[in-house]
Amino acid sequence: MALLEDKKMSKEIFTLALPAIFEMLLHTLVWTFDTGMVGRLTPEAISSVTLGAQIMFTVSNVFGALGVGTTAMISRNIGAMNTERAEKVAVQALSLGIIISMIVGSVGIIFSKNIFYRLVDDIEVVKLGTEYLRIVFLGAFFLIPTMIGNSILRGAGNTYIPMISAATANIFNIVGDYVLIFGKFGFPRMETKGAAIATGFGQVVGAIITFYYLFRKNPYIQVRIKNLFKFNGETLNSLVNLSFPAILEVFMNEGSRLVSSFWIAQLGTIAYASHSITVAAESISFMPGYGFAIAATTLVGQNLGSKNVDRAEKSVKASTYYAILLMGIVGMLFFIVPYPIMRLFSSDKDTVLLASKCLRIGAFEQIPTAIGMTLSGALKGAGDTKGPFRISLITNFLVRLPLIFLIVYVFKLPLIYIWIATNIQYLVEAILMYIRYKKGSWKEILIN
Repeated sequence: MALLEDKKMSKEIFTLALPAIFEMLLHTLVWTFDTGMVGRLTPEAISSVTLGAQIMFTVSNVFGALGVGTTAMISRNIGAMNTERAEKVAVQALSLGIIISMIVGSVGIIFSKNIFYRLVDDIEVVKLGTEYLRIVFLGAFFLIPTMIGNSILRGAGNTYIPMISAATANIFNIVGDYVLIFGKFGFPRMETKGAAIATGFGQVVGAIITFYYLFRKNPYIQVRIKNLFKFNGETLNSLVNLSFPAILEVFMNEGSRLVSSFWIAQLGTIAYASHSITVAAESISFMPGYGFAIAATTLVGQNLGSKNVDRAEKSVKASTYYAILLMGIVGMLFFIVPYPIMRLFSSDKDTVLLASKCLRIGAFEQIPTAIGMTLSGALKGAGDTKGPFRISLITNFLVRLPLIFLIVYVFKLPLIYIWIATNIQYLVEAILMYIRYKKGSWKEILIN
C-alpha cells in the first residue's frame, strides 16, 4: 500500500513539476536567446541587453510575486473543495495585477533613460540599453498579469496551460530574435532593438493564451470577466498579507542581484559580459528546482486544505529528493564541460574562457540551490511567506552583498571570486530553509 501511495505521489509531483520546469525553461530561453544572439554582436550589445532585461524582469518578478499568495490561497481552497472561494481569490489577484502592470510599465518607459544614465558610464551601453528597456517595458503591461494568471492555474493544479503559454510565446520570441536582430527574410537589421521587439511581442502572445483559458469554462478554475475590479476588502487583505513578504523576498533576491551586477560592471566590459552569459547558462540549471518547488507549493497547500499533514510532508520530501537528483546531474556537466557550454553563448574567446571558469565554480551551487528552492516552495504553499523572506534578508544583506562589495571595491579580486561568494550564499540559504522547515510551525498556519 505504501509503495502504491509513493508511486501515486511521484506521479502527482512529476505531473505538476515537469510542465513547470519546461515552462520556466522556456521563459529563461527568452533571456538566453537574446543573450546568445546579441552575443554575436559586441560586448556593449551584450551588456546593454542583459542589464536592460535584468532591470525589467527584476521589477516584473517583484510585483509578480503577488502570485505566491495567490497560489497558496487557491491551493488551500481547492484542497478543501471550496472552488467558489478559490475563484473569488483568483479574480481579486488578477484585477490587482492588471492595475500594478499599468503603473509599472508606464513608469519604466518614462524613466528608462534616467535609469541607464545612473548605472553605467559607457555611452554606447546607455544608448542601446535605453532603447531596449523602453520597448521591453511595454511587455510589462502583459507580463505581470500573465505571471499572476499562471499562479492561479498552478494553485488549482494546472501547470500545463502556463507551459503552453510559455512555449508559444517563446516560439514567437526566438523566431523574432533571429529575424529582427540580424535582418533576415527581408526585415531590417535591428540588433538590440530587434531583440527587445521580439521579447515584447512574445509576452503579448503568452498573455493571450493564459487569459483565454482563465476566462473560459474549464475543469480547474475560471475567472469571470464581469467580476474584474470588483474588490472585496477581506479577500484582498488576506491576499496582500500573504503575498507581501514574498514580494519583499523577491525584491531582496532580485534587487541584490541587480546591485551586485552594477558592482560587477565596474570590473570591465569583458568581465561583465562573461558574468552575464554565465548567469544565462546557469539560470537554465535552476529549472528542476523551480519545477519541484511549484509541485511542493501546490501539494502542500492542497493537502493541508484537506487536513492531510502527513501527505504534505511526504510530498516535500519527495520533491526535494528529485530536485537534488536532477540539479546534481546538471552540476556535474557544468564542472566537466564548461567551455563547450559557454561557447553556445558567445563567440568572443576571452569572454568564453573567463565564463567557463565561473561556470565550473557555479557547479557547486546546484545541490544547495535545489534544497533551498524546494523547501521555500513548500513553506509558501503552507502560507509561511515570512520565513523565506527573513532568510532572504539574511543571505543577501549579511552574505551576498558584503562579500561582493569586498571583492570588487576593497580587495579588487577577479570575477571568479564573485562566484565563490554566491556559493557561500546558496549554502547558507539551504541550511536556514531546512531549519525553518524542520521546526514544523508551517503545519499550523490557517488560510482563509
